[in-house]
Amino acid sequence: MKPIGIFDSGIGGLTVARAVSEAIPGHPIVYFGDTAHLPYGEKSAELIQHYSVRIARELLDLGCGSLVVACNSASSNALDAIRETAGPGIPVIDVVTPAVNWVSSKYDEGTIGVIGTRATIASGWYQSLLTHAGLTAQAKATPLLASAIEEGFQHGRVSSALIEAYLGQGAFDSVKAIILGCTHYPLIANQIAAQLPSHIELVDSAHVVAHALKLAIQEQLANQISAPASSSSLSTQRFLVSDLTESFALGAQRFYGSPIALQERKLTTAQD
Repeated sequence: MKPIGIFDSGIGGLTVARAVSEAIPGHPIVYFGDTAHLPYGEKSAELIQHYSVRIARELLDLGCGSLVVACNSASSNALDAIRETAGPGIPVIDVVTPAVNWVSSKYDEGTIGVIGTRATIASGWYQSLLTHAGLTAQAKATPLLASAIEEGFQHGRVSSALIEAYLGQGAFDSVKAIILGCTHYPLIANQIAAQLPSHIELVDSAHVVAHALKLAIQEQLANQISAPASSSSLSTQRFLVSDLTESFALGAQRFYGSPIALQERKLTTAQD
């Protein structure tokens, strides 16, 4: 059973890793957080692609048989390059498409909000997919939220004034739902909800991503049913970061929801 490779620009993608471990219990997971280069949300599309491809290669070299791009900025700007790197036999699941598919299955009309990093919103991918589904997109970049969550994770709160500045004064009152377009945002979902009318649904993509991955792996195994069984020496969950600091180690437990041990692993592919 080949491991699932999951990566993000930092430790925020651990919210997706947790959902995957719940949806596919017992399946080995290798998580890679590129903490040496975060945040991706403030970088160019070209640089996001560069880092994402490096990490995809690293996870494939570690024996992963599927990949989850647990980063909205990477999903929005580097997915084609990641899929090209992985090749046709490796399922690659992003965090954008499953969220839009879920929203469009529930709402057949109306306006859907999206909040995320500058890179995610500027890519226009959420907006394009929502429009293609017959919905109206209302997108807003909220660039300071992720770093505020990183800084405030030991206390579980970020500045309410910051959230109000982005979401207050009726900015999203007309939407039916808001997609949390950053893996950090579910950790402050209650604070976000407090700034919005009660009818607005907050969409956390982690669980729908995990479901999409489960279906993709089932299809992959069905297509390989007559092939020799593959094995992996990785039978447990591994959590790797490209730069290990005490603050990341402390924050990882909160993002994942239970104690985990981070290991530092410098990228061994092309240099910066």
